[in-house]
Amino acid sequence: MNKKIIKKIAFSFIVLIVGILSYTSTIDVLLDKIYVGELDNRGQAYFDKALKNGIYTFAIARGINGVISVIQGTELSGAPGGIGVKLAVGEILDPINDLIERFSWVMLISTTSIGIQKILLEVGKWFGFKILICLSMLIILLGLWLPNIWSINLLSLGYKIIIISIIIRFCIPAVAMVSDKVYVLFLEDTYTESTESLEIIKGKIKYPDSPDNQNQSSEPGFWENFLSRYKELKESIDIKKRLSVLSDTVSNSVKYILNLIAVFLIQTVVIPIIVIWILIKLTYYLFRTSITKSIDQKFQDFLMGIKNKSQPTKPINRT
Repeated sequence: MNKKIIKKIAFSFIVLIVGILSYTSTIDVLLDKIYVGELDNRGQAYFDKALKNGIYTFAIARGINGVISVIQGTELSGAPGGIGVKLAVGEILDPINDLIERFSWVMLISTTSIGIQKILLEVGKWFGFKILICLSMLIILLGLWLPNIWSINLLSLGYKIIIISIIIRFCIPAVAMVSDKVYVLFLEDTYTESTESLEIIKGKIKYPDSPDNQNQSSEPGFWENFLSRYKELKESIDIKKRLSVLSDTVSNSVKYILNLIAVFLIQTVVIPIIVIWILIKLTYYLFRTSITKSIDQKFQDFLMGIKNKSQPTKPINRT
């Protein structure tokens, strides 16, 4: 039998074995034994941690929003010394409440994005190797024995699908690794400081109690009237101080909210877009440089090498 045919049969057998191992998910089991398994585990751990942080931060935002909603629009009134005083708590909390609501939406979108990426991590393992690798092995097998079918270079197409499957398989783990490194190096301290500060601010946002105005059944005397006016004035001043503290507390929360918005947008939007863009550019570069054609040519040269080696060399006639 022609050694070129034998080589094709051997290579076809290898292709068939790879396709079967891929379809039965045995390749993933084998990859788990090496660094690829560690890469998947670290990616899974990152998404679990990021999802936990997102849910926790979203709960803080909704908690602050709930406290503000309770006291928003409440008006405190008093009349110390005969001068009417009207304090609108809602006017102080309106700006921060609007920001908190937008922050809640950002956290909801970010948390959803993390959850989607976590699901895509499993989908990539299934679709990248179990489906696309099987498809590429089938196309390569057809290309070995029917190279001119449908006027398509099946070997080149099969190699391209292999490249695509590898990128899909490791795209999400790559996003997770890059996001984790950026978070640990640059974002973790900001996240910890901001969440702890917002928890403290949430506890400081309290409802400022209004002065007690008790109905008196008898006509107060001069001394009782004086003490009543003094008490109202003192309580009114105390409320003003508490509202001033509340205003300062609300103002301080803006910085931490904006910090958390930046942290989660970088984690869930900016980094994934950059990594995926780089992978798309890498794929385009590999196809543009005809790397699949180079692989195909090397394979053809490999097959032809057997034929050349099998031909006997002519003896040198020495005279």
